[in-house]
Amino acid sequence: MRAFGRRASSKRLGANAVLSAQFGLFIGLFGLWQVACWGGLVSPLKTGSPEGIAHFLWLGIASGQLALHALVTLREEVLGFAIGVGAGTAVALSLWWLPTLARALAPLIAIFNGIPKIALAPPMIVWFGIFETSKIALAAIICLFIAWMSAAEGMRQVDPDNVDMIRAMGASRWHIFRYIVIPSSLPWIVSALKISIGFALVGAVVGEFVASNQGLGYLAVQAAIFFQISKLWMVIMVIAAIAASQYFGVLWLERRLLHWAVTERV
Repeated sequence: MRAFGRRASSKRLGANAVLSAQFGLFIGLFGLWQVACWGGLVSPLKTGSPEGIAHFLWLGIASGQLALHALVTLREEVLGFAIGVGAGTAVALSLWWLPTLARALAPLIAIFNGIPKIALAPPMIVWFGIFETSKIALAAIICLFIAWMSAAEGMRQVDPDNVDMIRAMGASRWHIFRYIVIPSSLPWIVSALKISIGFALVGAVVGEFVASNQGLGYLAVQAAIFFQISKLWMVIMVIAAIAASQYFGVLWLERRLLHWAVTERV
């Protein structure tokens, strides 16, 4: 017990040290960047500056425009993520009952998943218009293939010995699905969540790049058009902050849902 406590304490200290080093590196890089701008080594007009980023961040927060555009992008992302992951996981799990159809569809899904997702943005705009629906559709399609392939791979990794054992005890196909297939696939499904949440944000922002009148992608395009490089960096950093917070949120969810797997690894 004491050894376990020492290991846990050591891990916390290690995590704190890493976090401190990351924060220090972040501050140091921004400090050097600002000093280079003040010293004339780089042009703020071409590279932007931390001072300019802070200025545009404050203007965006004070005016409420940053929150407005961020909420639009978040709405597109979250709806696309929920639709895509839900549909992809449901279809993949349903195909466990139809193995022949699953094998027939597998190469087609692999081919569609290999298509560069940015290439899907123009058709989405044509079919659904420049408003939020097209960005939701793009994010949903990206997430659908990720969730589908991940859940399908999770079902392929089911231990056949476990299936044979429960079948020998008189279990039906539903019992096998409920007590073996779903629990075995859950780590793969949660892993797909970690990947999909970032790609859903990419899909929403890329859709806004192509055609939109609101959202963080729209703000980034407008900043680039008017050569406001500091504002562009500000938008990029807001997007990065959203992506990081969502990723850590999914990690927390993973620990809650798969506490048995995490304990087993420890």
